[in-house]
Amino acid sequence: MGSLTSQIRTSYLWNLLGMGAGIALIYLAIRWAIPAEDLLPPGRWLRLARTLALVGASLLALAVFYLLSSTLILSGNWLESRLGSIGFIGTFIADLGDILGILLSVIAALGGAGLATSLAGSIGRRLSRGLPASGLKILNVLLAAAAGALLLILIMAALDWFYQFNNPMVTRTLPGGIGALLGAIITLRLGVHDELPVGMAIYFISRTIFNALRSIEALIMVIVFVVWVGIGPFAGVLALSLHTVAALAKLYSEQVESIMEGPIEAISATGASRLQTIMYAVIPQIIPPYISFTMYRWDINVRMSTIIGFAGGGGIGFLLYQNINLLNYRAASAQMLAIAIVVASMDYLSAKLRERVI
Repeated sequence: MGSLTSQIRTSYLWNLLGMGAGIALIYLAIRWAIPAEDLLPPGRWLRLARTLALVGASLLALAVFYLLSSTLILSGNWLESRLGSIGFIGTFIADLGDILGILLSVIAALGGAGLATSLAGSIGRRLSRGLPASGLKILNVLLAAAAGALLLILIMAALDWFYQFNNPMVTRTLPGGIGALLGAIITLRLGVHDELPVGMAIYFISRTIFNALRSIEALIMVIVFVVWVGIGPFAGVLALSLHTVAALAKLYSEQVESIMEGPIEAISATGASRLQTIMYAVIPQIIPPYISFTMYRWDINVRMSTIIGFAGGGGIGFLLYQNINLLNYRAASAQMLAIAIVVASMDYLSAKLRERVI
């Protein structure tokens, strides 16, 4: 126990120092890279330095995220061994740290994909201005064939994860060839300087997926996840997380679509860059409703966690269901009272937070 305590204290201290320093550096890098105004048009080297500063801030954000995950795991394990009968609180904190660690790889992959897409778009625009039409046509065909092959291979890899085909011909060779052929055909039918609406395609595909997920209640999702990962709180966390992401994506996207155009036009008229326009005209309009929507969804999840437990999602709802089946109404009534107190406390806390933040 002594070695564990000393390890936790040491790691906890260094984690806190690392998170504090990382957050401060991220703030300073963003403020320098995205100034409120530029007295002179930035040169090439200044733009490059600002881009590198933003990339460094993104990497620091991933490091801070990792330190937060490590801190939660260490704190949860320490609390679990100290709290005795209520050690489940420490288990919950440690599980939350594990979940954040799992999400870290997803966030890093999405961020890397976004950066690669941005760089590829910039390089493509430069090539389109410098190459002749014939060379640009050949390059478009090659890139479209590679993109189509990669897309179908990724789709088949996802299906192989579910159905275990264990056949490289089905999962890699055939999808790669078909995707390359389709990409080349699509490019040949387009002009050299025609643009593909990639952004709109991603928007409609993601919106369709989120609409499908939102149409399925969390109670149905938890039944599927119980079969997948077993009875317990992890199944409930997966169900609530998936439904929450789908619901918040809808609310967030509608809020972005309904922002006022006046601040955007005013800042654009001053010669601000696209990043400065987003930073000082879009983000200030969406932060308050984003916080409000997130807290509202937090309230919903607290209430839904009880119902999720009845379907095997763990938590106090599962214990309540067991006590009702065992005719232990004294324990069931105490748990119902605890649920009411927690829900009322969460309502009061979220209302106070909304008053302070919004």
